[in-house]
Parts: sequence; structure tokens; C-alpha cells
Amino acid sequence: MIRLEDVFEFYSKSSSLEPSNLTWKEILECLQHSDAGDFAYATIGTSKKTLLHCHFTSSYITGEDNDEIAVARILIERSIDMGGSTVQLEEMQEHGDSVLTVSDHNGSTPLHDLFGRSFIPHSLIRYVELIIEMSARVDEKRKTSFYWNELMLQQDEGDNTPLHEMCMAENGSIEYLAVSSVLKKCNDAWGSRCLIHPLLQRNSIGDLPIHIACECFEADAYEQWIEAFVGFLDSDYKVTYDTVFTWQCHRRILERFIEDHETEFEQFWNDNNWWSSEEREDVSVQQLCGCLQQILSSNKRMDDIDWSSLRTPFDDLLPKLRVLLEAAAKSNMYHTHQTQEYEISLESVHLAASVPNFPTFILQMMVLHDQSALLRTDEHDRIPLHYALVATPGNQDP
Repeated sequence: MIRLEDVFEFYSKSSSLEPSNLTWKEILECLQHSDAGDFAYATIGTSKKTLLHCHFTSSYITGEDNDEIAVARILIERSIDMGGSTVQLEEMQEHGDSVLTVSDHNGSTPLHDLFGRSFIPHSLIRYVELIIEMSARVDEKRKTSFYWNELMLQQDEGDNTPLHEMCMAENGSIEYLAVSSVLKKCNDAWGSRCLIHPLLQRNSIGDLPIHIACECFEADAYEQWIEAFVGFLDSDYKVTYDTVFTWQCHRRILERFIEDHETEFEQFWNDNNWWSSEEREDVSVQQLCGCLQQILSSNKRMDDIDWSSLRTPFDDLLPKLRVLLEAAAKSNMYHTHQTQEYEISLESVHLAASVPNFPTFILQMMVLHDQSALLRTDEHDRIPLHYALVATPGNQDP
């Protein structure tokens, strides 16, 4: 059987691209038979990563999924059993409730590493289920009910939480079922008088997880992720989407839209004789977005704008905008009229008119896309102006 030292040596070299000659079963048996009491909290080298940090980022170990999960389980269980005790590692250290809250030299916990992986294992949902089970075990030991949300509120040196990392995972590669399970548990655990909802925790530059979700994912993953966030954040409308999310989220979606359709926007600029290709060199997406905002706001006649090059791409964007628009409109109507039964429209422009602080230039793009919408009655025999008058007044984006 391999020694515990072999496990540490392997994990210390886990960044190597060479396949390992260890199997999950061998590592599991080593940990099960080890009489070393401190391996769950021991850290490796100057990175200060625990075995669990390394476990969540190792991609080159072979073996059965059950053994892989069992290795993580024994590391977490052993740390919970030792929680609150003081042992000698490199120095005297008092442990927290579990290894799941231990930070490395970058301030990242094991969950930051798990959710931030560019390669997500097919077993991720099983890891989520394991961590939910282990957080319940800590709650039982402490006689609390919110340890899960404590885990989700841990911040690294950039003040990103595991949920921020989950949103930044390459190509939105975390499966929807895992996302739904994580967010549902956040809602279930919410209620402590001393904790905020993890989805409302901002990082050092003021971003919520949903802001990152709006700009990081490939087009096919946008709508699904945003639906997950919107659906699980607030079923009782305790948070006003119009003030917390709408402007930034829609701005991020639009910036990603410009970035993903560079060719179509280049044609759009040329069709309307705005900005030569030389002027557009080395211009950021944010600057392009600002320029588009300025041009749309200063144009006196919408009929003079040639929208043809963006018509098809914008068709694909509208469903993603609608997800946030519907949530914002429902929330705004509830807070304005104290009812969840106020009728909202199924029409995109009508929905946008229902939401204070909705970016005006995005509304202008929606009208360019469907110029008859401003005077069209919806299923409730209302035009957009009716909804704008009912919505709570706010400072509109110029």
C-alpha cells in the first residue's frame, strides 16, 4: 500500500501534465489506514493548499468515480471531526468547522477551486451532493442551519465567492443540474439573521455572480444560467430586480453580444457610415457599447438607421433579455402594487417599459428591431406607454 507521504508528494506535483501512476482506490486506502491525525488540514508548500484543494484540481488520476468521491469524503469528514481543535502542523493553528473553509495563499477555498475549474468532471453533481451532506453535518454539530451559505460567502483575495468562480468557469461548463442544486440550497439555507444571500455578495469591483454570468458564457449557456439565477434568487420578490440587476445585467449581455458578433457590427457601422475601420482599431467592447449608446441617443430619426445587419443576431438575443425583463417587471409591479398578480406583458418592448432604470439605448435597439412595437397593443390591450406610466419612476439611463 502507498504511504501518506506518497499522496502528499503526488498532490504537490498535481499541476504536472503527466498522467499519474496512482489510482483513486490506492489514495483512498492510504487515507483510510493512516494514523496521522492532521492530514485533512495539512497544507502543501508555499501555496498553502490542502489536500482537498489539490484533489478538486487534479485531472490525471485514474479509477472509479465512487473512489474519487470517497477520497473527498474522508478528507472532509476527518476535518469535521477535528473541527475546533488545535494541532501542530507547521505552527499552532486552530481549525474551523471543516477544511471547506480553509484558504490558500490566494484566499481561495477548496470550493473556489472546484467551481472554478476549466475542466469540470462528470461527477460534479455528486460533489455538490457530498458538500450539501457535509454542510448539514456541520450544522448538526453546531446546531445551526446555514453553514452552506457560509461556504458560499467565503471570499478570495479578489473578494470573489465560489459562486463568482462558478460563473467564470470556462464556457459555462458546469452542468445546469449542478447549478440548480447549488442555488436551491442557497435559498433553503437563507434565513440567518447575520448572513446575506450568497447571490447578493459583491466582489472587489462590485460585481454580483449574475453580472459575471451575463458576460462569461457562450451564447447557448446564457439563457439557461440566467434562468437558474433568477428562478432561485427570490421567489417571494424580496429583492427588486430593477434596482439590483437589470441595468448591469443587460449591459453585460449587450457587451457580450457585440463581442460575439464582431462581423455583423462591422457591417452595421459601415451601413450607417459611423466609425471607419481605422477608428475602430484597438477600441474595447465597453467603448463600442458607449459609442453605440451615444449614436442611438443622438439620432433624431430611427427610420434613418439601417438595422438589417443586426436583425438576425438580435433575434437570438431577445430571449436572453426577456428572462431578466420578466423578473424585473414582476418584482417592480409587486413592490409598486403589493401584489404578485398584476398583469405583465408578453411583448419585449412592453416589458422593457415596465422596468425603471432599464437602459434607454437597449430599448432603442429593441424598437429598431420592431418599430411597430411602440404603438402595438398587447394581449391586455395596452401599449408600452401604459406600462411606463404604471412603473415606479426612476432615474433613467441617459
